[in-house]
Amino acid sequence: MAAHPDASPDASEAPGLFARTFAALSERDYAWYFVGNTAFFMAMQMNFVVRGYLAFELTDSATALGLVAVSFAIPMMLVAPVAGVISDRVNKKHLLMVMQTCSGLVNLVIAILIVTGNIEFWHLLATAVVTGSIMSTVMPTRQAVIPQLVPQQLMMNAISLQMGGMNLTRILGPAVGGLAIAPLGVGGVYFLTVGLFVLSVLSLIPLPSHGMVSTTKEERSSFIEDLFGGFQFIAGSSLFRLLIASALLMPLFAFPVQQILPVLADDPYDTVFGESALALGVMMSATGVGGLVGAIISAALSDDPRKGMLMFAGAVSMVLCFVVFATASLWLPVNIAFAAAVLLLIAGNVGAMIFQVTNNSVIQARVPEQYRGRVMSVMMMSFGTMPLGVVPVTMAADAWGAPAAIIGSQAIGLVIILAIFGASRALRELRIASLGRAEMSPSQAARLVADGEITQAEADRLSGRSPRSADVPESVSGG
Repeated sequence: MAAHPDASPDASEAPGLFARTFAALSERDYAWYFVGNTAFFMAMQMNFVVRGYLAFELTDSATALGLVAVSFAIPMMLVAPVAGVISDRVNKKHLLMVMQTCSGLVNLVIAILIVTGNIEFWHLLATAVVTGSIMSTVMPTRQAVIPQLVPQQLMMNAISLQMGGMNLTRILGPAVGGLAIAPLGVGGVYFLTVGLFVLSVLSLIPLPSHGMVSTTKEERSSFIEDLFGGFQFIAGSSLFRLLIASALLMPLFAFPVQQILPVLADDPYDTVFGESALALGVMMSATGVGGLVGAIISAALSDDPRKGMLMFAGAVSMVLCFVVFATASLWLPVNIAFAAAVLLLIAGNVGAMIFQVTNNSVIQARVPEQYRGRVMSVMMMSFGTMPLGVVPVTMAADAWGAPAAIIGSQAIGLVIILAIFGASRALRELRIASLGRAEMSPSQAARLVADGEITQAEADRLSGRSPRSADVPESVSGG
């Protein structure tokens, strides 16, 4: 059968490095998704800055910042598993449109309260809970929808680019949000985020509606059984347990380094610029730059089958770079040490992102379609584990100094990484062969089935999908 006009072209020659790195953006559906994803997370990053600024302005209390952060984080742990079941049961496109519209409405309410002079601190707490719940639904759903929008050979590239876009917003979002407060006011910045949320919703309209439901009515059990079914699926595979566990553990060692930067910026790097705030800003930006570079490198390496070694190399390079980063001020002159510290922060976050993208890609490649939303929602819970690693590191910093705290935490991280990969040959030798070239994405094939142009068997062949009864793709080895 001839390829459908929507199908990806079968290139007669290998594309160059640039074309390979950004290959998924040649797919119209994914390009629209990418635009909306970037707009959504740009708004969220701006929110983090302006919400904290407003909380402090209203209360003049640092504790208020912590309360807002906790109000945002707790729902991400509690709601994520439920959101995963919903994501598998309903149309993902429609779910994203509803939830992102809710995000825009929440920000619109806050903006109106600010400009009318009626804003109170409890409004921020309440909306932080709502926003955290929305995020716990949007993030796993956005990840779960990627494999539907691109031919299978571009899936890992698409995941890498999505994370690259998110890290770009980590760099730009706080900067734009902070700089816009002076000319626009806090209320004006909130109205600006409303516009970005509107853009994120509008970008979903061109996406296909077919192929966006993971489970059929016949495959569903009760809601509670489906809820526990996701955890049972993960528990039933030793390799999946290791992949998910490592994804949940890594933030425990990466996130505290970012949180302890204010201590390092104040002593000794405050002498670099004459004030610690600027040193902190440079180092915080370095973490985002590292994540962006790591995501781009991961996109370029998306066809490399050695996924186990990529994860191992990314994790080990992260902890080693952070150890040297922590000691730079101890053995180098301050100005040189600061430059070295920034470069090491970038390199460490490159390694962290290579691990994260590769880990995510492997899970996406292995998980059966009917479990995708639930498994990605468990991955979402890693955001809730991040603060757990901060408390012991900050306590250690008070007792022995920030460099010693970072070195100690990264040493523990290295031991755990070596133990996990050393104990599992399947994880060390995990390979995912380059997935066979498909003629179209699953959503394109689903639309043709719905229009009666092809059969389901033809759709499976054109999209490279195995029948739904299959558990994992045959192209995956290891475990």
